[in-house]
Amino acid sequence: MNPVGLGPGALLLLVACAGSPTSGKQARPSLVREAVSDAGIQAPPRVVMKVQDIHYDGFTISARILVSPEDGPLRLDRRLVPEFDVEIGLVADCERGSVPTIHMDVFPPLERPKNLMVLEPGYWYGRTVRFMPFDDHFTNIGPECVEATLYLRSFDRQFVASQHIQAVRSPSLDDGAQQDAGTP
Repeated sequence: MNPVGLGPGALLLLVACAGSPTSGKQARPSLVREAVSDAGIQAPPRVVMKVQDIHYDGFTISARILVSPEDGPLRLDRRLVPEFDVEIGLVADCERGSVPTIHMDVFPPLERPKNLMVLEPGYWYGRTVRFMPFDDHFTNIGPECVEATLYLRSFDRQFVASQHIQAVRSPSLDDGAQQDAGTP
């Protein structure tokens, strides 16, 4: 399907069943490291990525991303912009597999020197990121349980880490109120 442009600087929306271009691919730093080193270019460091505090409400997935390089400095955009610095791969129902989702393509934010952060081994950096794979109009509410892979890009646009996540939809306060309203 073709994305619909909303004008300069706007988000592009794409209703997709197959996921993003990175779906099904996992960052493999060891393979990337060998290919880049042979070309005489400095390879990205190995990076540990942890995902904490995952929340899912049927429309939005949010999580705290923590990263730390293992064997050399890591150049990051300190903003960790969702869908640009941190991408979400194919979002699937935990039991049935692929489901229709909205994928947002983000125009790259201006890379300014003030946003560049060099993270040294032994230090951690974290930020909460949010993705909205489901919408009332295009997909309706998402399944009860979803799984996906989050991919981290360095400031130099290289994939440096990935982490598989799973999230269960939190109970809605409205659902409980509607059920109680029908009982005498």
